[in-house]
Amino acid sequence: MRKKGLITWLGIALSVALLAWIVTKFDMKEALDALARANPAWLVAGAVVYAGLFALRGWRWALLLKPIKKVSAGTAGEVFAIGFMANNILPARLGDVARAFVLARREGITAAGSFSSVMLERILDGVVVVLFLNVVLWVDPPAAPWIGKMSLIASAIFVGAVVVCGLIAWNERPVLTVAKRALFFASDSLKQKVFGLIVRLAEGLHSLKSLSRTLEVIALSLLIWTIETSVYVLAGYAYGLEVPVLGMALVMSVLTLGLSVPSGPGFVGVFEGLIIQAVGLYGIVGPDAVAYALSVHMIHFVPGTLLGLAFSWRSGLKLSELGTAAEG
Repeated sequence: MRKKGLITWLGIALSVALLAWIVTKFDMKEALDALARANPAWLVAGAVVYAGLFALRGWRWALLLKPIKKVSAGTAGEVFAIGFMANNILPARLGDVARAFVLARREGITAAGSFSSVMLERILDGVVVVLFLNVVLWVDPPAAPWIGKMSLIASAIFVGAVVVCGLIAWNERPVLTVAKRALFFASDSLKQKVFGLIVRLAEGLHSLKSLSRTLEVIALSLLIWTIETSVYVLAGYAYGLEVPVLGMALVMSVLTLGLSVPSGPGFVGVFEGLIIQAVGLYGIVGPDAVAYALSVHMIHFVPGTLLGLAFSWRSGLKLSELGTAAEG
């Protein structure tokens, strides 16, 4: 609990620091003027496209959950939206934890298995986004050394993580044997509890045992992040930004990978800071960069939050219960 609290407060501190940087570095009146000049039709189009992604994400999560229990894509999509909404009101991405527990309670599956499927989903997202970033760096790299370093670090983390998950899924029995032996020092009751948790966590990786299902999940991930990139392009049209499609793919990649770090509720400050830095590589600076960042944040925030609230209300889930679920 202390560690979780420390991470939460560090995330909030980072959000506050970046907000202070934005407010002091940029003329916010000019940024709001630029925001007012945006073509709302393109922003609405971006929001509609982004809202449509929840159905695809639900479909993909249902595929990952299939070895544990057959969950409908509709149910998975609803719970995903609830978790997304929770991420916008809870710090440190605790919405991911909350949705794992919400699904576990709704479908009668283990919380550990549900949570490990969420983590696998996030790891696969990271691998695909890193792929997008590396394509940009190979085809049309910007003159910014930090992008290459970010790509290298992210590639090592996410590719390494998916390899570990694959090894566990395909060699579950030897891995569990090693885990049991490693607990030789624990009491019988503690050993049973910890080993049971490891077994349930491993269950969430069983989808990797099926090559066809793994390829289907990867294909869906590529589609999801391609459509996600189009959202950035549509928002750019609202401001007449002259950023190529590959440039918007880089902006999406930098934002997505950067949001892996802890931040305050809704990623406030961190979200804007990452986009401002990314679009700056393509000459978009000052008020236009801030206005664009705010617009993209609203496109991400509003549809998902409204959908999450609607699904929470329909299922009778109280917002206070999300915080309890996140606490585990």
